[in-house]
Amino acid sequence: MFSRREAMKRLGVTGGALALAPFAGHARADAGKDVDQPAPRFVFVVRSNGVLATEIQPEGLDRLVKTRANGGYEKKLHEHTLANRTLHKAMAALEPFKERVTILQGMSGKMCRGSHAAGFGALGAFASQSAIPRLETIDGALAKALGGVFPHLGFTMDNFGTLVTYPRLSALGPKKTLPFYADPMMAYRDLFGTVIQGAARAEVDIDRNVLDFMIDDVKRYQKRLPASQKEKLGHYLEGFESLRLRQKRLEAMKATLAKIAPELNDSYTSQIEIERVKAHFELAGSALIGGLSQVVTIRAEHMSMRLEGLGLGDKTVHGIGHMIEGQKGGNDGGPFADGKGEFATRAVIMDFHMQQIAKLAARLDAVPEGDGTMLDNTVILYLSDHGDRHHSKFYEWPMVAVGNVGKQFKVGRYIQVPGYGSVGHRTIASLYTSLLHAAGHPRDTFGQPDMSLEASIDQTGPLVEWMV
Repeated sequence: MFSRREAMKRLGVTGGALALAPFAGHARADAGKDVDQPAPRFVFVVRSNGVLATEIQPEGLDRLVKTRANGGYEKKLHEHTLANRTLHKAMAALEPFKERVTILQGMSGKMCRGSHAAGFGALGAFASQSAIPRLETIDGALAKALGGVFPHLGFTMDNFGTLVTYPRLSALGPKKTLPFYADPMMAYRDLFGTVIQGAARAEVDIDRNVLDFMIDDVKRYQKRLPASQKEKLGHYLEGFESLRLRQKRLEAMKATLAKIAPELNDSYTSQIEIERVKAHFELAGSALIGGLSQVVTIRAEHMSMRLEGLGLGDKTVHGIGHMIEGQKGGNDGGPFADGKGEFATRAVIMDFHMQQIAKLAARLDAVPEGDGTMLDNTVILYLSDHGDRHHSKFYEWPMVAVGNVGKQFKVGRYIQVPGYGSVGHRTIASLYTSLLHAAGHPRDTFGQPDMSLEASIDQTGPLVEWMV
């Protein structure tokens, strides 16, 4: 135990106060669930610069990829098995899971607008270029519906040294941005602090002591306030007490956490960007297996990231988005150090992402659950916050899914809905509605409709083309 003075003094070194603040008001315990019933799990892996329709197209289906620039979209629904087809070379890491993969093409997200990323709209299906969300996003909606020790876990790439950040990506609702861990080591302490050893354990103990001090101080201060101010301070107190309750639940799970806690390695403190991405995926897998969360979002890159470790030279992600194959281009122009152009470089980046998704899928598939494995009760969704390209108009929003959440989605399939404006066209909102249906919390709509589409095009209900 530490005295108040010792704890406060050492906080200047450990940054413990920063470990507390971001999750106040968001963390809550969700008790009373049937632990024998497999829990649905949802993982969102979000990249920048778009997912090109051509770079996820399976062998033999190239003719189906059309754009507005080369004569318009396919006007009919296409569905094909992946069983006898080879995945795109950039998706080769998912070949062992091909029977659980669904490639989704043709959906739009014009309601999101924007020149670069769609911000909160990418996961929310609404217009949002602001730092303040107007509505909830799908990961936030699922977190509220499913609860858990950590209703939502976010991991993001950011500048080295940043502990927690609030990217314009996920929200619980209007003006309720969700926090993301940018520092894998800080996330490790929060998730597995009950079993951590050494110097990091001392930092965890300090944080817990400071939390107790803060709760006691808030309660004493609250008694001296007029009624009009007590309620406001009560919201802060509720957040801190939720954190303490979460810590008690983590302590009760100590035996389980000890078995599944990742082994600390250099990735957790590395300044090499892709090493931190690997640590984020490892933490996500352990949190899911340990039952700490059922909803995880991983922001795999940011626009100023240089993707150190992939051998792509000093181009930023933003610069890569502006490159033209084999030529100079964009405001970060110039050839790549290794001579690769945009498309070859994009393949390297996607291959890295797919390798991390495959490792996560393999971990979940190795854990028995119900009459199958954890992967059978999970869906991992890969998409971009840019839609289908760097400067997207959001006429297309290609996605890749792994898993089917208890056999509720078609897998081992290629599904392409009719193109924008065609009868039967679907938006990303219908896909997110499908996820809520799979979670046991069905809705008819999500986000906002695309008002540019004809009224005859149905924008309600789930993506039935994907659902079983």
